[in-house]
Amino acid sequence: MRRHLTTAALVIAVAATATACNGDGQNVDNSKPSSSAGADKSPAPQGGGTSGGGSTGQDSKPSSSDTLTLKGKDGEQVAVTLKGFADPAQSNNKFMKPAAGKHWVAAQFELVNKGSGTYTDAPANGAKLVDTNGQNYTQTLANITEGPTFPGTVNLGAGEKALGWVVFSVPDGTKPKAVQYTLDSGMAKDTGEWVLKK
Repeated sequence: MRRHLTTAALVIAVAATATACNGDGQNVDNSKPSSSAGADKSPAPQGGGTSGGGSTGQDSKPSSSDTLTLKGKDGEQVAVTLKGFADPAQSNNKFMKPAAGKHWVAAQFELVNKGSGTYTDAPANGAKLVDTNGQNYTQTLANITEGPTFPGTVNLGAGEKALGWVVFSVPDGTKPKAVQYTLDSGMAKDTGEWVLKK
C-alpha cells in the first residue's frame, strides 16, 4: 500500500506528549494528534515538486515536495521537507523484523538549517506518524532497504543539511494519514504536517 504526499500544513502543537513503549521497540503516543483546524491559517508551503513512484515496495516519491520552515528554541529555523514515504518499509537485516502482526512504514525528511547558529537535534525523536483513527506513532529503531536512517544526533551549521529516514512500527491494517515533524526532539512549538494521499 503506498501513500503519496499531497499537502502540507503548519500546525501549532503546544502540549507535551506521553508515550508508551510496546514489546517490539515501537513507541506509541497515546495523546490526541494536533488539531488540523489551523491548517487554513498556515503560510503557503515553499519549494518545488518532485514526482515519481515505483512498484517494488521501496520508497514512494511524494507527488509534491513541500518545504516548511519550522522554528525551535533560541531562534532556530530549519526548513523541513518530506522527501519520501514507504509503506511497507523493508528491513535490510534478516535478523531484525517487525513483530508478528505489525509492519514498518518510513518517512524520509530533509533538514536544512536556515538559522545563523548551529542546529543540534536528535531528528528521529521529532517525527510522528498519525493514522486515520488519530493514533500517533513515534520512531522505532530499525534499518531499512529504502536508505539510511538519521544518526542519533545531527549538528548542522548555517546552511548545512541532513537527510534520513525515520521508521515507525504499526499494526497490520493501519492506514497512515499524515506525518509530522517538530524540532528540538518534538518539544518545539511549531509542528509541520504532511497529509498523505489515500
